[in-house]
Amino acid sequence: MMTQNQTEEESKLISIPEIEEAIESFKKELEACKDRIQELLKGEDPAKGIYFAQEIFESQRDKLRLEVEITSRRNKINRIKLGTTELES
Repeated sequence: MMTQNQTEEESKLISIPEIEEAIESFKKELEACKDRIQELLKGEDPAKGIYFAQEIFESQRDKLRLEVEITSRRNKINRIKLGTTELES
C-alpha cells in the first residue's frame, strides 16, 4: 500500500512537460474518437437494418476514458504546481 509521501515522491519524478505531452497525445486520441463516433452515427441506416450500437458504445466509452485521463493529468499538474508554490512561500 502506498503512503502519501510515496505518491508525492513519484509525482516529483514526472515533470510537468511530460504530463503536458501526455495530455496532448490524449487530446489527439480524443478527437479521433469523436470523429469515429460521428462516422459510425452517419453510417447507420435503420431502414436497411444497419446499426453500429456496439462500436458506438465502445467509442463513447473510450471518449469518456480519454476525458478522464486528460482531467486526471491536468489535476496532477495543478497538484505539482501547488506543491511547488507551497515550498516557495
